[in-house]
Amino acid sequence: MAWSVYGQNIQGASMNLLGYGIGGRYEEDDYSEPSLVAHVVKGATPDDFYVKSEMTFAIWRQWGGVFMQPGSNGGQAITMQFNQAYIEAGNFLTPGLSVWGGARFFRDQYAPIGDYFYLDDLSGQGGGLKYENLNLVILGYRNAGNGGTPAYNWDLDNNPNTGISNGQELQRFRTVFAGNYKFEFGGEAKHHVKVHAEAHVLQAAKQGEGIAVPPGGKADFGGVIGAKLHVGLGQGNWSDTAVRFGTGIANGAAGGAKTYQTWGAPNDDGTFQGSFGIEAVEHAGFRIGDVAALEGLATFHYTKAAYEAPAGTVPTAAGPHEKQMDFSVQANAAIFAHKNFHPVIEASFQGRKDGEGELGTAVKVSVVPTLVPTGELSTGARPHFKLIYTAAFYNDAARAQAMSAYLQRTGAGSNVGHYIGARTDWYF
Repeated sequence: MAWSVYGQNIQGASMNLLGYGIGGRYEEDDYSEPSLVAHVVKGATPDDFYVKSEMTFAIWRQWGGVFMQPGSNGGQAITMQFNQAYIEAGNFLTPGLSVWGGARFFRDQYAPIGDYFYLDDLSGQGGGLKYENLNLVILGYRNAGNGGTPAYNWDLDNNPNTGISNGQELQRFRTVFAGNYKFEFGGEAKHHVKVHAEAHVLQAAKQGEGIAVPPGGKADFGGVIGAKLHVGLGQGNWSDTAVRFGTGIANGAAGGAKTYQTWGAPNDDGTFQGSFGIEAVEHAGFRIGDVAALEGLATFHYTKAAYEAPAGTVPTAAGPHEKQMDFSVQANAAIFAHKNFHPVIEASFQGRKDGEGELGTAVKVSVVPTLVPTGELSTGARPHFKLIYTAAFYNDAARAQAMSAYLQRTGAGSNVGHYIGARTDWYF
């Protein structure tokens, strides 16, 4: 539950400038993610052949109602979708080899304080195989409806090449070929380097021989290369440093976007060649005995669009934008004051600049008294019962451009935002 000193409904309205949990996730809205796993064949040891099927659901509310109450969401519909639905056979043909097909989370690098999957988040529908530290997948993506970026759907009613007027759509899929490999070294320190690569292929919107490709429906391509260095520092301390570079239709990076979430407008040729996106992440954790646990996250994203303003035209803040940049620095400290009481203090500094617009910045500070019934001295202990207070301080540019969901919800009438809330979270 959340309350605003200004009286507006701010339930689930993030104070962050990036639109995700990066910078702090205590304003997060209600959601549930139940999973069902069927062990079709269950081996006696981890090295035995197995077959399992897993389904994971995402459930959340819409229209500003309350998620959990008699008649969920005040009698209005709540939304439910599959996040995962796949089947996997492991230790198949040879020990260490597994194959899978369906819709699955394909992601590994995670920063909990920002609820941020970075470097290799390609969760989607397709199939793949894994052998030891090698992971290979083929996935397909399609944007829904017209106006996708790049354009995936074409309304044949408006296609001058055919004159067809039957309300049908021509639909295209983006196919992503991806793989990564983890090189381990350092013995007990358990250091590793992970390399990651992607190829995004979008075929032309052809309808047949002799029929011209619709404007903007040309074939397009994107490539991604990235790497992460994990350093084990001993006694529960560690550091992860990752960098990713994507080109063409794989330029997704802005605000923590996935590579297939193409950013910006196309070039004069109707493609996204010439565009690129950069992601850089530093994520670290430190343990101070039984006193406290510290976690830090720093992110940087820069995206250049394929679009370039015509010669003699001066780009404006209204767009279309030729570039985007954002950054964040976040620190979280969980203090083990008592085995059942873990107050948390978190602070972040964020910045975002869209095209020629002014740089918007925000400073967030959260104080979160947390009850932990299990008495486990860990940030992963659950359940949590939390009281939350967050203050956000925006500069004039962030307020004027209403850069956060919170500012949009409250009318951007003040440079200072207040969030007062209570929250439970658990998993098992």
